[in-house]
Amino acid sequence: MKASAKQTSFYVKWGNGALELVPLYNSLQIRAKNYEFIFEPRSIVIEGKYGAKREIDHLNRKTVFIEFVEEVQPLNPPRIDIVGRNYVGNFEVVYTDLEFERYLTVITPADFLYDYFVLTSTDLMLYMQSKRKIYYEEEPFDKIIIYIQ
Repeated sequence: MKASAKQTSFYVKWGNGALELVPLYNSLQIRAKNYEFIFEPRSIVIEGKYGAKREIDHLNRKTVFIEFVEEVQPLNPPRIDIVGRNYVGNFEVVYTDLEFERYLTVITPADFLYDYFVLTSTDLMLYMQSKRKIYYEEEPFDKIIIYIQ
């Protein structure tokens, strides 16, 4: 799914470049040079080389980890729209750079089955209630779709 000219793109700082964020109807697309992510209310699509995946249940919370084979590489953006905290559509976006690692925290709308996610240069973490069931559809190491029920 590629952004069309009618869609609004926002660029969030990511190291020496940026990631492109495109709010779609009820989803958020994030593009990097070597990865593309689509976050929908009940699923997440990751296109790019991924390695291990795991789930951790702790008390009433569940965390899903997807590790990347390559670091997330920034795009060369036409501009930088977001540094720090801002809103993109119905998503609250927070960029944090600690010099040794970058974090993009996105708080999702209330109708999503996961509360928020954190994208780092090496992995993606999804946070949700522990009662959620997770299913995976995989194209080995090039694309993974995570379904949440």
